[in-house]
Amino acid sequence: MKQLVLFVALISAPWLTVAQEPNTYVSSKEITVGGILEVQYEISLLKNQDIAFNPPRGYFPCNRISAKSNLKGTEFKDLEILSYSDTIIDSGGSKLWRANFKLIPWDTGTLVLQPLPYSMDSQMSYFTSILVQSSFVPAKKGMRIYDINESNTPFKKELVWTELISKYWWIPLLLLLIGLFIVVYKKRTKGSPIEPESLTVKQQTLQSIEKLVAKQQWSTDQKLHYTELSFILRWYLSTRYNINLLERTTFETILLLKALKLDEYLITQISLIFNEVDAVKFANSELPASDHEKLIEWSKEVVIISSPVETSHV
Repeated sequence: MKQLVLFVALISAPWLTVAQEPNTYVSSKEITVGGILEVQYEISLLKNQDIAFNPPRGYFPCNRISAKSNLKGTEFKDLEILSYSDTIIDSGGSKLWRANFKLIPWDTGTLVLQPLPYSMDSQMSYFTSILVQSSFVPAKKGMRIYDINESNTPFKKELVWTELISKYWWIPLLLLLIGLFIVVYKKRTKGSPIEPESLTVKQQTLQSIEKLVAKQQWSTDQKLHYTELSFILRWYLSTRYNINLLERTTFETILLLKALKLDEYLITQISLIFNEVDAVKFANSELPASDHEKLIEWSKEVVIISSPVETSHV
């Protein structure tokens, strides 16, 4: 009897895993302003499972980040939702839920499409965030933007300087006033303090972790808390090693980091952090306060030991 129960559990385990694994697709990582960006979400369900998903309306939730901003970035309100549709495809003993967005960015920047929540079997979870680059259409070499053919009639009248000065005397006066304004402005701003240097990636990451801890949302919503912690670390590792880890699974992330031949201790720490985070996000685990503090310390340690050594210039 025990062998029969074990056999049934082993057979059903892959189905349960598939049913809980969401997938996110994007038509392009680079999009021009005014162009169409397609985003697709998929999740496999068992025959008796249902999914509850409330799509955003009007504009897609999105942040714009830059080298001089913090990791959270600023709210980007120019990603318009052109259309939305969803469908369920039946395939025998299971079914596939699929949702499609067509989006149009109306401004430039490095955009982070926020993770959208969904509910399945009364349990809340999130799709992964998406990183895209929005830019204007680049000018093509040799292409003329305007093609204007002009014709003119030669001016036969002799130039009379006295007439010109009497008619346009205000032009040199205006130029003189502009020059005086520039001189006065430079004198006043000469002693203005120099702007502080922008934060390094290491400083931004540690600052973002501290802000996350200060929000204290770990005690009220652990899934949201660890989703943000996972995003902070993945953004840091993507920026530090010039690879995109924001949409990778933990397994894929560790494989890519191992390919970079990083220190074994560092890879072990990263793997432990993401495994604990995945347990909360996908397996509905609850971490005690001691494990929460340990994950925060591990995250800071990963940032510190993987960052380049900072030296002061004398």
